[in-house]
Amino acid sequence: MPNFGVMQGLLAILLGIDPLRVPLPLQLLGTLLDVGIVTGMVWAVWTTLGAIGRMIAETLEIQGAKHRLVIARGLTRHDFDQVRKSIRGWRVMVVRFGTEEYLRALAGEADRNIGRPRHSSHGMKISLSASGEAILSWSLPIHRRLGTQFRCYILTRKGGAGFSVLADILKHYDEIEVLQPDLPERKRIYFLLSHFPEIASAEGVRNNYVAPE
Repeated sequence: MPNFGVMQGLLAILLGIDPLRVPLPLQLLGTLLDVGIVTGMVWAVWTTLGAIGRMIAETLEIQGAKHRLVIARGLTRHDFDQVRKSIRGWRVMVVRFGTEEYLRALAGEADRNIGRPRHSSHGMKISLSASGEAILSWSLPIHRRLGTQFRCYILTRKGGAGFSVLADILKHYDEIEVLQPDLPERKRIYFLLSHFPEIASAEGVRNNYVAPE
């Protein structure tokens, strides 16, 4: 019977037995422990390599796409500053890759894993042109096969204007649809961009969507 001997030797030392006179039951136990450890190590290495391979494959299918969108026109510097002084930042959140319909009915296990909820956020920039255009710029990861669901939001500044005030001001930003908050004191104001298609999640949450190339 093959005997790796490592665990057998350790057991002999722990039990105070002469390593050259280890009883057969202890030899069998040592062999089983050796086999278990080696099997566990092989499984761990295989699992790690598989996870790394999937991560690399997934990364290769995602590319960053830069967007630049005029969301309002005819603004004065005063109008622009009224919004900016109440907003701490503009953000875009990747909800998931793929559509709910595809992930639910057609996707295999690999694509369902890729389409898991992400909820990772990235910064957006807003600027005012000399002609009074409010320009929103951002980069969004796009999955080459599945496309990307995303949602934008504003982080309000402490002590700034409340939701109703900001919502009224942002009505003049033609490309923005401000969404009602689910909590009264929410510090995030979510909005959709009418320039992009809209789809709903399984829970009925509305998101923007960029289709695959």
